[in-house]
Amino acid sequence: MKHLAVALVALAAIACSDSGSAPNTDTISVDEKAAVQAVLTKGLAGDTLYPILSALVFPFIEQATPQASASDTTKLVGIQLDVNATQDTTHVTSQLTAILAWRGFRPATKTVDSVFFVIGTGLTAPINDSLREVFSPDSAGAGTGFVFHQGADSVITKWTARTGALQLASQSYGGGSATTAGTLTLTVFRGTMSGQYHLTAKLVPDSSTTATSAETYTSGIHAVKLQINGTF
Repeated sequence: MKHLAVALVALAAIACSDSGSAPNTDTISVDEKAAVQAVLTKGLAGDTLYPILSALVFPFIEQATPQASASDTTKLVGIQLDVNATQDTTHVTSQLTAILAWRGFRPATKTVDSVFFVIGTGLTAPINDSLREVFSPDSAGAGTGFVFHQGADSVITKWTARTGALQLASQSYGGGSATTAGTLTLTVFRGTMSGQYHLTAKLVPDSSTTATSAETYTSGIHAVKLQINGTF
């Protein structure tokens, strides 16, 4: 975890230098993305990995796939992080797959009703990670997930996964766009991934209520992969 954090901090400064083509379908507005990120930033305050992931990953999230249900439309984006770098004589590898989803964006107040964030280990399909309350990026086959609700008054309620799974069935990316800073190279790939997740989460801090979330995206959703190589 410590070495992964160092690598991400080193690259956060160049995260906005993506030279890839601008998306032209399912584009997320600046206000909507900011609303989702605000929920995650507050809901995951104190998490050691999220702030660095946020600084590195969010600049490249520009599209999300809408998926309609009987009651609402959920927007989903797949995220993959592939770290293969060296610090001094220590080789750092970490492969993570995540799904970020949300629904109920309120343009007037720039808030969002619900946000779902599921993250697990592994990069190449097939993946079937078991979700639990806490996980380490070094634990193969493991993951965790969160459900957030933001009220009209902006108060955020959080549930953390106790059971569930994150499954990656396939992924496909085009050519990457590389940026180099010193001896580190960050390559951004855009494409799609398919799979599903489901989780049952308990309220934080007292676990008095549960929340569930499940999405199946066999037709594929927008995805972004960040690949980090070199030395730091």
